[in-house]
Amino acid sequence: MSALGALLGSTEAHAFNHAGNARLLASDEAAAIKRPVIGLQRSAVPLGLGFAVDTSVLADLALAANLGVRWGLEAGPHRFVVGARYTKFLGSQLVTDFVKDQQPAVQRFEIDFQGPSAYALYGLQLGPVLMQAEVRHWRYQNVSTTATGAVVFNFAGHWSVVGEFGVRVQEGLPLRGAAGIRYAGDNFGFSLGAAYVDLTEPLLPFNEGRIPVLPTLDLSWTFR
Repeated sequence: MSALGALLGSTEAHAFNHAGNARLLASDEAAAIKRPVIGLQRSAVPLGLGFAVDTSVLADLALAANLGVRWGLEAGPHRFVVGARYTKFLGSQLVTDFVKDQQPAVQRFEIDFQGPSAYALYGLQLGPVLMQAEVRHWRYQNVSTTATGAVVFNFAGHWSVVGEFGVRVQEGLPLRGAAGIRYAGDNFGFSLGAAYVDLTEPLLPFNEGRIPVLPTLDLSWTFR
């Protein structure tokens, strides 16, 4: 019972629990990274004065090598974050060869997935609730900008429910969003949910290439 109690945490009044790697479900958390952390969505090393260098391990495993720098500040209930990242996909030839093998009619297929991205967040923490807004801009093969709002309710101990809602800033303002649950312990962190992405990839062999929803998962360990 003691192990279960430690996992669930106290349900009494408590400070808001931020994730060690400052991630929600499909977007960043408006929080500074204060300690070294290893995680699927983000691993980071703080440099001091609110700065940290980071990388997405999931992207690295998918051959999208990436490295970023991030700065965060907490001023009373206010949270400010800005960051930038450069990504270079190292599997272009593998994807090209696979597509040509699967689709012999394709005579020419090239992918050039690399470039910078930048983002900024503002958050307001009110007791067990964090409300935040994020703007993110990518300049990869295509240029893309998203605006996302999120609400995190720290309902018991280290446990929170997370909701995200946003749009891609382009014609029609396509919607995006996510919902799920997060555990932000002193060391171990975990999140699980579903994200509405509404992506279309004509080369996919199912559902006419349409992917409406993707799962979101994160595991992390913060060194304290």
